[in-house]
Parts: sequence; C-alpha cells; structure tokens
Amino acid sequence: MDLELRRASIRDGDVVVDLLSVAARWMLDAGIRQWPDPFPHEIVEGSIERRETYLAFARGQVVGSTALYEEDPNWWGDRPPDALYVHRLVVSLEARGQNIGVQLLDWAQRQAATAGRTWLRLDCGTDNLRMRKYYEGLGFSHVEDVVVSLLGAGGDRGAWRGSLYERAAS
Repeated sequence: MDLELRRASIRDGDVVVDLLSVAARWMLDAGIRQWPDPFPHEIVEGSIERRETYLAFARGQVVGSTALYEEDPNWWGDRPPDALYVHRLVVSLEARGQNIGVQLLDWAQRQAATAGRTWLRLDCGTDNLRMRKYYEGLGFSHVEDVVVSLLGAGGDRGAWRGSLYERAAS
C-alpha cells in the first residue's frame, strides 16, 4: 500500500488525538499501559505547533500518524545531534496488518538520513514485549532501559519504564 505523508496542521489535532486514544484503549484492553486514554490534547497540539507531527494517508484515508523529534532529552538525555526520534507512531485499527508501521518507520529512517543523522531512535514500554519484539524484528537494537517521570497538565503522572532502541539511518 502506498502511503502519502504530510505534516499535520492544528486543524488535524483531533484526528491525531483520536488515533492515539483508540490505540491507547486497545493497548489497555490488552494489558499494556503505554499511553493515557484519552491521549492529552496539549501534547499533540504542542508537537503540531513545533511541526513534528505527520499524518499518513492511503487511498485518501488517514491510516496513521507519527512524530519526529530532532532531539529527545527526556528519554535519551543529552546527546549530540546524530539522530531523529520517533514518537507516537500509531496505525489506525482498520489499517493494521498492512505494513503501515513498517512504512512509517522506513519513511522516518529516510528523513533521518536526508537530515544527515546517523540514527533513527525510538522508545516503548519496557513491559511491552510485543512491541519490543516488533522493533527488534525491524532491525532496531536495544540500547538501554530508562525510568522517566511523566508530567502532564494535571501534574505528576508517575514514572514510566521505557526501553530505548535505535537503528542506522543509512
């Protein structure tokens, strides 16, 4: 399936939040605590304003979204500008099983290479064994596990245990 990607605009915020909230609910039902439900609007809106969020379309329909950060000190600490960082990679429930996640990651890898970065990096919940296996199957290498304090509009939301992954951007 051929994907068309475009940068999200503020008017797309509800679409992105809905994709993330549906995925969060699906994960929670599967016993995976990865994202809050509903997904916080302020996180998505801030990312859209910083021009980090993208929507993926197939046959004119939204099938996914992702965000690409130029730096990620919250998860990866102080590092040289040698990577792009994938966040909030999501595929609509209706489009699952069509390799859209793979295509989004390949697109992100090309973006990193075009930007002259060495790595494409991402994170997932340490306990999310299914996602960790998925990333490892796509050639991502486990770098380390971290514990990060989550802050939101309502204050401290606790600590989150994440696993950091990377693969070469070339």
